[in-house]
Amino acid sequence: MTRRTINLAQFWLTIAFFTIPSVAFAAAGYLRFLSGYFTPADVSFYSYLRLTVFVTLFWVLIVERLGLNRIEPLLALQTGVLTAAKATVYCAVSILSVLFFYRGASFARVFIVIGCAFIFLLSVAVIHIFRGMIHMLKKFANGASPVAILGADGFAVRIANHLRTNPLTHCTVACFVTLPEQRPETLDAPVLQWDNLDEVVETYHCKEAILALPPHRFGEAQSIFERVQHLCIPTRMALDLGDGVFVPSRLFDFCGLPLLDVRPYPVETVSYAIGKRIFDVVLCCFLLAILSPLFILIIFMIKLTSRGPAFFAQERVSLNGRRFAMLKFRTMYVHDSRESDTRHTQRGDCRITPIGRILRRTSLDELPQFINVVKGDMSVVGPRPELTYFVQKFRQEIPRYMTRHNIKCGITGWAQINGLRGSDSSIPQRIQYDLYYMRNWSLILDLKIIFFTVFNGLLNRNAY
Repeated sequence: MTRRTINLAQFWLTIAFFTIPSVAFAAAGYLRFLSGYFTPADVSFYSYLRLTVFVTLFWVLIVERLGLNRIEPLLALQTGVLTAAKATVYCAVSILSVLFFYRGASFARVFIVIGCAFIFLLSVAVIHIFRGMIHMLKKFANGASPVAILGADGFAVRIANHLRTNPLTHCTVACFVTLPEQRPETLDAPVLQWDNLDEVVETYHCKEAILALPPHRFGEAQSIFERVQHLCIPTRMALDLGDGVFVPSRLFDFCGLPLLDVRPYPVETVSYAIGKRIFDVVLCCFLLAILSPLFILIIFMIKLTSRGPAFFAQERVSLNGRRFAMLKFRTMYVHDSRESDTRHTQRGDCRITPIGRILRRTSLDELPQFINVVKGDMSVVGPRPELTYFVQKFRQEIPRYMTRHNIKCGITGWAQINGLRGSDSSIPQRIQYDLYYMRNWSLILDLKIIFFTVFNGLLNRNAY
């Protein structure tokens, strides 16, 4: 289970616990006033709503204090009954304390008792549901994330054993990579040489790499960091610092294992994983709906002016080096796909059809990529996806090129609105703009890029 997955699981666990009072008191209100099991009573709905809001706010403090919304303490519990009972007692005492001093309304005692009982039962249920889900996930080996350990000594073995045995990590050690001038120990997974570092992605399809750098080699960290920048997967450095050392910004506790981010990853935050995804899907579904007549018109014009399909799919590279088929309206005459996969479009390119030249000039050929966004291949905003052929070429020629693949590629991006578009633009300069976007990502920045794309970027001298 990667850091991003743990963040998401903890987010949903927090949401589940924070909504318990609302669900409990809604059920209590139904049983007391609407089910017919008790004597009917004329009550003020808003008084009970205010009480529920107060209890929810106090419940949030209780959950945070007891650590119920954190996965590791949750797994450490035996049954969770005592902890749920303690939280319910704290909540009940807070309710009774407020009602003792508040005289603005009277509340049914049965409602309070049933509500607290439901809080207890729902707390126990949430604890066991999440524990069950995590243990069930641990049993399925096919769902485990392959991880590469950069190191092949005793320290690397300890890191690998920790990842295998911790119930939260849910990952398999796919391979080890010997560090420069390191003599590998006898290991239970394939061992790669340092010069073959790229194979951790291309051959073993690892989702993360963990650098097991012994303390006596910390002086080599900078040169090793430079090398791992070429990987298109998140890279961490495991630290043997002892207990109690925790720096929240770059050094984080990964299920009891201190890890240092070699570089920041906005893709692992909950706001990026959920907020950006919701934004992308809602926006693209809306645009696909209102632009459907334009889609039909463009398809008709393409079919009318040249032979071949209306859409053109081309392999590109996105998040963590994953390849996908990027959709565009076909703007060229049908020809050998091997040529288009290894050659950028040039100014005055004779392969472009007359209607294709208009589509490219107005960027309308990019519209089908909204479908890629809905499918999850791309985002609306992010580094532009590159052809697989050029990714393999640039990764050897341009330092830190593969870093741009630590976030999902986009239809438009920070480099594009700053004029870096087309094969004439500088690739190294584009990388700098992509890295700036990664370091400073926010939904506000995405909205700014979309705004300038619509009003300044559609008609661009570098669009051809």
